Amino acid sequence: MSVLIFILSLVLSSTLIGQPLPTNTSSMFSASGTCQNCHTGSGSILTENGVDISPITDWRSTMMANAAKDPLWRAKVSAEVAENPALQTVIESKCTKCHSPMGYTQAIHNGQSGYSIQEMENSTLALDGVSCTACHQIKNTNFGQNSSFTGGYDIDTTKTIYGPYQNPFAMPMINMTGFTPVFTNHLNESELCATCHTLFTPYVDNNGQVAGEFPEQVPYFEWKNSIYPTQNKNCQTCHMPQTQTPIDIATNPPWETTLRTPYWKHHFVGGNTFMLNLLKNNMATLGIPSSASHFDSTIAKTRAQLENNTINLSESHSIVNDSLNLVVAIENLTGHKLPSAVPIRRVWLHVKVSDSQNQIVFESGKWDSTGEIVSLDLAYEPHYNEITDETQVQVYEGIMKDVDNNQTFTFLRAAEFLKDNRIPPKGFTTNYAFYDTVKIVGNAENDANFNIENGNEGSGKDLVTYKIPVLQNEVYSVEIEACYQSVMPRFVNHLFTLSTNEIATFQGMYNNEINEPEIMSSVNFNVGTATDLIENENSILEQFALSQNFPNPFNPTTKINYQIPNGLQGKIQIFNILGEKIRNFELADSNGEINWNGLDNYGKSVSSGIYFYEIQAGNFSDMKKMVLLK
Repeated sequence: MSVLIFILSLVLSSTLIGQPLPTNTSSMFSASGTCQNCHTGSGSILTENGVDISPITDWRSTMMANAAKDPLWRAKVSAEVAENPALQTVIESKCTKCHSPMGYTQAIHNGQSGYSIQEMENSTLALDGVSCTACHQIKNTNFGQNSSFTGGYDIDTTKTIYGPYQNPFAMPMINMTGFTPVFTNHLNESELCATCHTLFTPYVDNNGQVAGEFPEQVPYFEWKNSIYPTQNKNCQTCHMPQTQTPIDIATNPPWETTLRTPYWKHHFVGGNTFMLNLLKNNMATLGIPSSASHFDSTIAKTRAQLENNTINLSESHSIVNDSLNLVVAIENLTGHKLPSAVPIRRVWLHVKVSDSQNQIVFESGKWDSTGEIVSLDLAYEPHYNEITDETQVQVYEGIMKDVDNNQTFTFLRAAEFLKDNRIPPKGFTTNYAFYDTVKIVGNAENDANFNIENGNEGSGKDLVTYKIPVLQNEVYSVEIEACYQSVMPRFVNHLFTLSTNEIATFQGMYNNEINEPEIMSSVNFNVGTATDLIENENSILEQFALSQNFPNPFNPTTKINYQIPNGLQGKIQIFNILGEKIRNFELADSNGEINWNGLDNYGKSVSSGIYFYEIQAGNFSDMKKMVLLK
């Protein structure tokens, strides 16, 4: 019995505390266990309100800590090699550069020309992922330059550990680890994160030859094209939240009790609860030195990030004739596109309408047991400004295409985006110097409600109108959900058509998980359709209309039809992409059309580009988008 109790205590201990972190070293790096010796939460050290907030405790169950062990990444790398075997060295070196930076960088320093997955697998240090002495040794010599991106971080052999606090007590770290702590401000700059989270991947043509580069993930450039750089809001603002509580950051030496503020919590969370759950459920198989409680904490932080800091969801509605007109607004609160980074993620709107008998009369965006969206188009779902059928679903995503303009799930075949309607951050404009790197692609380009408000770009939101048939004298309940999924089933299904050991390992783990989306936000309300209400709405709303111009695009003339109530004065104004008014028309008739010949109010011809036209009559206004091509 005593032996059984001892064994159970060991199991329980490993579940709650986790296996020991590695302490392996090389001439340039030390694994995370070395740092844990002095930077772990204990008593009054690295705790806040009795909670351990030490870097190691928060970091060890993140995707960054487990970057080299991530089974989806390992499977995808093996798939790319299987599809492009001649490029194995290029593929594995590029991927390990950021998923195993200590292994890769040490190998290059030792004179190797590349670094392989097999070498990584045989190195405990390399498997420590994006670890302490990787990030804290990065210099700022090339920050923001092209040379810094795609793993172009600069780490030298001086064993300098950069930190955000002045006058560090250096001797204990020097004596115990061989590293020297030095104060710097650059750890709080987005350019640090951009060294790996800005990734351009090579793509090949039909002959297997490298033909160019593809912006596989560029959240840094998305952030640069937003309001946040001028507000001093960086990657770390959201992903490493600060506490102003003064913190003692080291356990050794015990008499050194200097309190530091602010303290950056090493949360490193985004929205990937699915893979965090998968890692948690396969810790032993993957050799992850963490615990279930660590992962539960990281998953809870991730879910809180999704629910509280990611979007605003709102709606407005009216009953017109026998139609529920529902306008859903989804506003991006992040500093990059939503979703961002690797294009295997998606956000979509789930809209469900039920009658008083709880019978569903309309549902767009529901999903099945595999996590796939029901009624999704065979290839991909286009972007919508208006949805009139429940088989239409608003999905925000990046869809890759190859050199033949066909959809692809293979990164080395991805030449451009076939669709990119991921919601931009606030302040995002087409005037940005590097817009081609972050451009909107597909139907969203011509949607006057996508990232546009009052004719001005940069709203950071999208408005989608649902027109849903309803009956009179009925009460309906409406449920709107914004759904997030970090791993698209279609991406995984393509992966499973290939055969490698890594894919088989991941497939076994994936099949044991439930790939349901996270609900970022929801709105619920009831709406009645009493006859008198419908008629009252009709008496006002049916008399207003603004049609899409025709032709569109146009050159040199286009026609705009409109309708306003008799006796009401109105006008149509035309704005350029900067929001400047260039032409206005006074509306003399209640039902008519105007023709615009591309001239401004002074009779001068305007240039090619995107223009917006807005009708205003009484309290009614509407706006649409048009394109002039010369």
